[in-house]
Amino acid sequence: MATLDVFADSYIPEVIIDREKEQETIKYFLQDVLKGVNKVLCIYGKPGVGKTVVTKHVLNQFDELENACSIYLCASHLTPNLALKEVYETICGEEKRRLPSPLMVREIGRKLLKKRNYAIAITLDNFDKMNGVESFLWNINNLMETFPRIGLILISTSEAEIRGLVGRRLFSRLRPEYCEFKPYDADRLYEITEQRIKQAYGRVVISEEALSTLCEFVANECDGNARYLFKLFLNSVDIASRNGEYKIGPKTIEKVIEEEKQLILKSKLDEIKRNSPRMYEVLKIIAELQNKQEVIYTGLIKEEIRKRGLAISERSLDYYLNNLESKGFIELKFIKKNKGRTREVKLKISSNGF
Repeated sequence: MATLDVFADSYIPEVIIDREKEQETIKYFLQDVLKGVNKVLCIYGKPGVGKTVVTKHVLNQFDELENACSIYLCASHLTPNLALKEVYETICGEEKRRLPSPLMVREIGRKLLKKRNYAIAITLDNFDKMNGVESFLWNINNLMETFPRIGLILISTSEAEIRGLVGRRLFSRLRPEYCEFKPYDADRLYEITEQRIKQAYGRVVISEEALSTLCEFVANECDGNARYLFKLFLNSVDIASRNGEYKIGPKTIEKVIEEEKQLILKSKLDEIKRNSPRMYEVLKIIAELQNKQEVIYTGLIKEEIRKRGLAISERSLDYYLNNLESKGFIELKFIKKNKGRTREVKLKISSNGF
């Protein structure tokens, strides 16, 4: 029976594929902390590129040391006070009464000072998702001024997040170092997924061609997001199972990819509707014309704009059309019409969504 836990966000593999340089950066960071140097490391990169998995993998080795412990916090589910409370309970034991933040910091510092040569690594994942994160970081900074062996690891999707979330005074005290996780390419995604599939199923459940196609799609269209790749793979497993397929083939993957492309375009469409209503109106006109006739050209779109009394200039229309093409909603092609040239417009998203 398949063990699908290997595809869960919480799963940490014993062997990490790729990311040797990033692992070394985190290891050297923790070695300095063990030597008594307080440090802050900002790890950043696109979603699903291994930031959390690699960090936890290295921290597991750190935890095996007699004089060290790590504390992992997911900022998405915590307030500054609750995050500090988790640090307090890890170092001092369960809180018997409610303590204000300054007192918790003082008690944590006292406890650590009693432990000779002890080191702790605090990881705050998705730290940009915590409301009032600066308050928590000030408390950790104050703790670091008391105790000499604390490492703080901050994980987010952007290098600039820390600068935008804390004031200059705190930033100058934290003096963070940076480690970037670049997106996985198709080859790395293939290796990672193949490893997980072997662990989960113990047999080949997808053809090489099908897996390669899926990995190429995620690498090129989804920023190399391994988490997203796992989701698509599991979707293809469900489809193949319903169809009675023993092995997932290219046709099943093509179907999954096509459905995902439509979902991605739908998400982009919702974004355009919110942020650029006039561009959305142009796309809506194209969709309505698509239902009426086979060939759409810019002259027809201009005519519809005039009929509806929309305040869209010819220059704005060109900008909207080029933008919609770059986002994958339409395809533009120059064609001859009468004695001149115009642009043919083809809709690449279902017109039913309007």
